[in-house]
Amino acid sequence: MNHLSLLGSTLALAVQVAAQVAAQAEATAQDPQTRAAGADFNLSELSLEQLMDVPVEVGARQSESLAATAASVFVLNEPEIRRSGMRSVAELLRLVPGLVIAQDVPGAYGFSSRLGEYEFAGMLVLIDGQRLYTTLLRREYFQAIDLPIETIARIEVVRGPGGARWGDKASQGVINIVTKKAADAKGLRATGVFGTEEHLAGSFRFGAAASESTDFYLFGKLAQRDGGYPTTAGDRWDNNCIGVRVDTKVGANATLTVDGLYHDSFLGDSYEIAPGFSSLNMIKGGHLKSRLHVDHGENSWTELRVAADAYDQDIRDYQDDVPDWFLRFREELFDGTLQHSWQAAPGHTLTAGVALRSLTVENFLVFAGTGSEYNETRGDLFASWDWDLCDSVRLTIGGNLGYQDGLRGSGVDTQPDLRLAWTPSPEFTVWTALSANSEPDRKINDSGLLVRRKSSKLLAYELGLRRRFGEQLLLQLDSFVYLVDDQLNGFDTEPVSGATLYLAGGKTNAFGGELTAAWNPLRSVRVTTFLATTEANSRHFDPAVFSDQDTIEGQVPRLRGGMTAGYEPVPGLEVDALLLYTQRRAGIPTWWRLDLRMGWHATENTSLEIVGQNLTDPHHPEYYYSEEIQRGYYFMVTHRF
Repeated sequence: MNHLSLLGSTLALAVQVAAQVAAQAEATAQDPQTRAAGADFNLSELSLEQLMDVPVEVGARQSESLAATAASVFVLNEPEIRRSGMRSVAELLRLVPGLVIAQDVPGAYGFSSRLGEYEFAGMLVLIDGQRLYTTLLRREYFQAIDLPIETIARIEVVRGPGGARWGDKASQGVINIVTKKAADAKGLRATGVFGTEEHLAGSFRFGAAASESTDFYLFGKLAQRDGGYPTTAGDRWDNNCIGVRVDTKVGANATLTVDGLYHDSFLGDSYEIAPGFSSLNMIKGGHLKSRLHVDHGENSWTELRVAADAYDQDIRDYQDDVPDWFLRFREELFDGTLQHSWQAAPGHTLTAGVALRSLTVENFLVFAGTGSEYNETRGDLFASWDWDLCDSVRLTIGGNLGYQDGLRGSGVDTQPDLRLAWTPSPEFTVWTALSANSEPDRKINDSGLLVRRKSSKLLAYELGLRRRFGEQLLLQLDSFVYLVDDQLNGFDTEPVSGATLYLAGGKTNAFGGELTAAWNPLRSVRVTTFLATTEANSRHFDPAVFSDQDTIEGQVPRLRGGMTAGYEPVPGLEVDALLLYTQRRAGIPTWWRLDLRMGWHATENTSLEIVGQNLTDPHHPEYYYSEEIQRGYYFMVTHRF
């Protein structure tokens, strides 16, 4: 039995179990206290004090409050997610200051933090602290991460380097999608959407208590979306998924979480390279993840995570309905992490762990029909020492030592960091960090030889502060200075074999930052705003080979900004606005985006929403292809049974 069949069988078994306990759980779900726990229609927002105390894992690989985190962390909480009007994870990331989010084609996005995508392959994406995919193409496909928004509790984002905590692929930052606990998702709710871009979508979530110690929920989603502008044959993004999460207590001090997801997506590209050109991208697969957390007391705990991912990908290009190019492969990823934290002495907390993963990519048909298999094994040792120098000052020394063995990457990479946080009061934090990040070197199979290509190295200096002024205003300022070395900047030819040599003499200096403010002028009004800037200078690049969009200096827009405003004129009625701005970059003009949303809590169990998106113009480009994102409207109904 292959891994896709195993994942499908596991989810089918979960559905059968859910059906057996549904009758027993119905009485529990109808209990008023239980229904209140699962209600998603609560219009109250988190207070600014609660925002500072939100627990985040992404900054330190363990739970700590946002106020105490010595990193450029931003958290999208549940009320912001619900009131944004965004219907996918990639769209939600537009609300994170400092990120560069651009729709490539529907369901496929270019996303990065501060430095653009050049040489850094986006950011590391996690679901509940576990890696999502490590693909052959070194990118995440958001068309396959189309979780129902109703299952997401928050999204944690580190905009700066995270390699010292999470290993490779985290040089540009880390995105952690945190799903709801099963105890917080009881009852049955369903959502329906129809519109011009969001053509037709439906999702459900059913949660209940299987026993006194076990809670679970099932969820599913069917979605059909328009493909963007211009319209071509097969121009759409379809996604179907079904999943389950189970939380259970194992003894007095241990909890076990198991979740699974199966997805099947179709992506029809709408950009036109030449008349008669079209492209299709199909991904089918899923994951099964588990986490066992044991609390030993006295600030000591142990955690074991085990995960398996598998999916098939089929990319086909056509010219005048004739197959022109294709890439088909299967990827299987097994990932395990063991982590332990303990208080070695008063004021000294040590955390250490080991992570192992194995990646297999089977190339069924590549280009001319030749098949091959690619295997990669990686191990990481990571550790951190939190030293409370005094009641208000904490020093953290950490690092990651990784070894990777594979055709396209091998050798040892080290990613140390040093972080300092000063918290004189719960309302005020100043932090600074110094970190060195690198990706594993790569080997390119050329003319029968393996040619080593050095990967870029990043040295980062960061300084930030957070300040809360009562319940009226919360300010966060993060700044950075980046020095990037060993960038790909040219090519040469090996004299004897004729193999291509990859030159790595490019350099980039960059600095900038993000300013974020959350303001509550009235009890019924909330305004958030952000401004992000990056100034970069790239040097030693061959202008005959590298255009502006091939360097960090050309890729990153100097200025990005955004503002959200929420107003409740009467209880049960919400009016929201979103304004985004991105300055011109290489080949892409400056663009503005305006979204408007109105939500009405029609009855105790039913809510209605109408949303308009990209209202500033009929369509505009965001990425380097001639694909453009379009204006759209949709209507949504949500009912809790």
